[in-house]
Amino acid sequence: MATVVPEKLSRLFINMQQVPRLLAPLSPSTVSSSEVPRVFWKPYIHTGYRPVQQTWRYYFSTLFQQHNEAINVWTHLVAALILLLRFQQLCQRVDFRQDLHAQPLLIIIVASITYLTFSTLAHLLQAKSEFWHYSFFFMDYVGVAVYQYGSALGHYYYAIQPSWHQKIKGFYMPAAVLLAWLSCAGSCYAKYRYHQSSHLLGRLCQELPSALAYVLDISPVIHRISTAPPA
Repeated sequence: MATVVPEKLSRLFINMQQVPRLLAPLSPSTVSSSEVPRVFWKPYIHTGYRPVQQTWRYYFSTLFQQHNEAINVWTHLVAALILLLRFQQLCQRVDFRQDLHAQPLLIIIVASITYLTFSTLAHLLQAKSEFWHYSFFFMDYVGVAVYQYGSALGHYYYAIQPSWHQKIKGFYMPAAVLLAWLSCAGSCYAKYRYHQSSHLLGRLCQELPSALAYVLDISPVIHRISTAPPA
């Protein structure tokens, strides 16, 4: 009996020693921009790219490595985990199924988690090949459009005042859906047609629909603030 505990502790110590090896990249960690296809290039970033055509396990393992997408991955992943935790806490206090007033909040939360999850996967896994680069970033743009619509819905149900509601109720939500679709389609087209994000026409395709959507979606909040009586 006296030797059982030391044996178990020694096994645990050996297993803990294997963790860094399991998390280590399964091939050379990063390469320069000259060693990856042009579609992966980012302006002013010349190193830190992950090699293409590796196994999926390799790209998942780079979650714990330093590379040019590491900050993008972790900022989205941490935010998604925080939202999931907050959502779990809300579910204990709010009946989203029966409380109609809470259902727009549910849509906002789901849209936010969807956007953050898609972005995390896109930045983590897009380096596998050109096909998967486009596929994952198209998925990312879908997530952004879903989040854009969810934000519009939240502003419409929780921030709008009756006077502004009377003016925009006939077109606000249909226009929000259309602009979310245009934002997604424009971003996908710009990504496929113009490899460099600095290309002017590509930026217009991506940012013009999003800017119009922002003006529309935030209008209930702006109206509420601008018409609020002074404190």
